Amino acid sequence: MNRLTYIMCFALGISFALKGQDKDKSESAKSAAPQSYKSFKQKSTGNVDDILREAERLKSKDFEQALQKVQEALALSLLQKDSRNEGKCYVLLGEINENIHEWNLALDNYNRAQQTLSDKYENTAEGKRALKGLGNVNLKLGNYRVALEYYQRLLKQKNTTEEKAGYQLDISEVYYQLAEYQNALDIINRISYNSKIGNPELESRIENQKAKIYAQLNDVDNTRQSFSNSIGNLRSSNSLSGNQKQKAAKAIESPSEQVFQENKEEIAGALRKQGRYDDEIDIRNQSIEYNLESNNLNEVTNDKVEISKVLEVKGETSAAINELEEAARIADTINNPKAQANAYLALAGIYEKNGRSQQALSAFKKYSTSISRLESLSARQLDEKTNLLKIQKDIEEVSKTISIGQREETIEKATVERQRLVIYGLLFIISVVLVTSYFIYKNAQASKMANQLLALKSLRSQMNPHFIFNALNSVNHFIAQQDERTANRFLSEFSQLMRLVLENSQEDFITLQKEQEILSLYLKLEHYRFRDKFDYEILMDDDINAETISVPPMLIQPYIENAVWHGLRYKESKGKLVLQFKKEQNDLVVEITDDGIGRKRSAELKTTNQKKHTSTGLKNIEERLIIINRVYKANYRITISDLNTSAGTRVQIHIPIKNNQS
Repeated sequence: MNRLTYIMCFALGISFALKGQDKDKSESAKSAAPQSYKSFKQKSTGNVDDILREAERLKSKDFEQALQKVQEALALSLLQKDSRNEGKCYVLLGEINENIHEWNLALDNYNRAQQTLSDKYENTAEGKRALKGLGNVNLKLGNYRVALEYYQRLLKQKNTTEEKAGYQLDISEVYYQLAEYQNALDIINRISYNSKIGNPELESRIENQKAKIYAQLNDVDNTRQSFSNSIGNLRSSNSLSGNQKQKAAKAIESPSEQVFQENKEEIAGALRKQGRYDDEIDIRNQSIEYNLESNNLNEVTNDKVEISKVLEVKGETSAAINELEEAARIADTINNPKAQANAYLALAGIYEKNGRSQQALSAFKKYSTSISRLESLSARQLDEKTNLLKIQKDIEEVSKTISIGQREETIEKATVERQRLVIYGLLFIISVVLVTSYFIYKNAQASKMANQLLALKSLRSQMNPHFIFNALNSVNHFIAQQDERTANRFLSEFSQLMRLVLENSQEDFITLQKEQEILSLYLKLEHYRFRDKFDYEILMDDDINAETISVPPMLIQPYIENAVWHGLRYKESKGKLVLQFKKEQNDLVVEITDDGIGRKRSAELKTTNQKKHTSTGLKNIEERLIIINRVYKANYRITISDLNTSAGTRVQIHIPIKNNQS
């Protein structure tokens, strides 16, 4: 099985199904695609997050392994229809393409990532990485204004201080590439003054960026100062622990060492164009000192070669040769063919100019050897890059295969659905019959309930005439006594009570607050007439919210009326009536206590007409409670007991709070 086949099989999870098949892929792709899709779908339960984490770890170390992980994760994401992880896969592909300098391919993948993540995930970590990648790649491709738009979009999102500073650095770089150096510097200064960075990696990049801008603005003093600050921050970064350094580097995404070396060349180039040779040499010597500390001998070799060129321009040939010989010696030490070729070519040229032909020939031979090695190395790198591009092409094929498989699966499902339509039609007819029967039953139940509610309303309306009759008797009593003033006051408050009673008479339930208001007014009116017979008190527990509890209207009043008219009115001494509202578990308990003559004595004193009325009134209330309990599935109940003294009565009305209707 060839290598490409292995990668494809690994990503699709069908290695067992395809084992032993060595057929050409181009010939078997069409026949294998449906089976590959089905086989892989059976194994599509892998953890995409774990695979992506492994790909993240490998993306800068082993491109091939990283691509294989991305391929596997992408296939799973497509099968699971997980757009967020699919977007992460495209972001990773874009970052791997950036690492191998495939800018156009990176741009394609970042665009796919952004389209997949869309607005829903734009402010997530992967959404930001997609926008950042689009900015970086467009910057590399020279699409500066497009890159600027992406960086500005990132800057408008919710960012940490370090993220914001990193995006401002990117915007500064865009302005730098557009040769708008003052705008680039203004952005950098805004970072320095308004942000508390605390990250030596990021601070090094800021100072490095300032140095190259100052170099273009011909501000040598600030160029040297910022470059020195940049190196100082890099040294601080190198002194951090492993975890601290990794965290600092992750915050800015791009390695500050790499950016430092790239910017150094731009700074040195600007100084050379301006004829500031000594300043360029100073910059490169600072770089050499730092790179020797960090054992970056490739850059040491490059800097020495460039210093030699400057010295040669200045006419200091001997010093230039010394620098080149040192560069060649270091290049041989690290055995880097590119550094060797660079050093020996320059050395051969300067030897020849100074008549040292034998040494020039020797240097040129070493240059030729280095070039041969470099070409061989480049060929291997090209092969590796070609192989990586093939893997990426396979990744696109995986996406197509799964898409085709999903479409075929959709078509197959549609066919099955059509075959089930007849069954569904029959089920629909049965459902219609069942639903119709159900609604007929519900209508019957609704009619039954409506009849019960009508009966409840009828019973409730029967409570009002007797109440009004007694109140008018009181008015008649005051008029008979020629107490016109009291009668007028009584009529005024009686009219208020009537208004409240009539307003609430059509309601099945009213708030306890309204009921308390009616009862208070009613007791006040009764007290007008029988003030020499009783006093009253209304008590309510503090934990009762009268505005949220509902009670049936005119349920409590008849018992208060009985207490006054049949208990307290006949008492020789002045009595007392207490109306108390309290909570017991899930019930509101309304307790009406009087110290009147008691039920036994009251029954003895009643006339035949009073006995008939009392019996009818109590029966009315009992029927109301039966209907309320049935309609609202509640447990309203009333208990009446004699006090221990055998003179007085206690009525307790239990109203379930949790079953109250509004």
